[in-house]
Amino acid sequence: MKIISLVIFIVVQIVFIPLFVVGAILAAINQLAVSKKLGVSGTAISAIAARWLLDAYGRRKDPEAVKLYRALPNGSEPGLWMLLFPGILRYRIYPVWEEEGKESIGNVAVARTILFDRLIDKSKDKAGQFVVMGAGYDTRCYGGLRNSDMKFFELDQAKTQGLKIKSLKKAGIDASHVVFVDVDFSSEKWYEKLEKAGYDPGKRSIFLWEGVTIYLSESDIRNTIKEIQGHSAKGSVLLADFYAERLTALRGVKATNENFGFGLDFFVDRENVLRAFLKSANVDLGDHYFIGHKTPKGAYGVVAEINL
Repeated sequence: MKIISLVIFIVVQIVFIPLFVVGAILAAINQLAVSKKLGVSGTAISAIAARWLLDAYGRRKDPEAVKLYRALPNGSEPGLWMLLFPGILRYRIYPVWEEEGKESIGNVAVARTILFDRLIDKSKDKAGQFVVMGAGYDTRCYGGLRNSDMKFFELDQAKTQGLKIKSLKKAGIDASHVVFVDVDFSSEKWYEKLEKAGYDPGKRSIFLWEGVTIYLSESDIRNTIKEIQGHSAKGSVLLADFYAERLTALRGVKATNENFGFGLDFFVDRENVLRAFLKSANVDLGDHYFIGHKTPKGAYGVVAEINL
């Protein structure tokens, strides 16, 4: 079946070349031009597109992500199908996934989604609050986690939050259990706004910080970790990803004017480099997974549990 799936993939991919081009154009126009017109991040749509892809593969079912992506004006589901159908078909025939640690750079967003899920599952039954920092179009609060006893908070910029809330309504996704907190992380004290919204620092909490640190400076990251640690109960955790210097050296995403910032040198001694950074921030490293660490140039990044 493996050979058959590969042959079918090659044939379908060749047939789909014209559609691939059209799909790429549709996706690019929506992700870049529409996002710019709306004044929201152009890269945030990539994260939910990864969730859409995982659902299409059947590897991680996320109907809320599919519905939300379909409702977002800066996403293009027809574009994704035209771009990715041959690969989806191949996976459905013979489901082969990259070995953990051998992920390609193109699958970083997909891999980290699975790894964050793993860490969230570990802590969800011990926490009373779930706080998503820079939430973007994350849909975890609307899926299986909704059945937990946690209180949910999502923090992001006002325009992004507004677009998400509008699109959730359009998609028919109930968000009544989520407290949305509009905040500009660069100029406002996010914690004060979170507390005013009902966050209780005396309750054990999970802070999710996914796909954000690569766009921040080291000082901003250290300050945010300090703020979270100073306003969370014992036993709380911060789940975050950090990326390799070789990725931040790419400078950023020119098409969306989003520059990369902080990175760590994961090429030689990734484990000690990560531990030393977190120790210098006065927090402890828990479970963690390096993405792509078995590739020739070392890990692209890490998804880490940080004990507060």
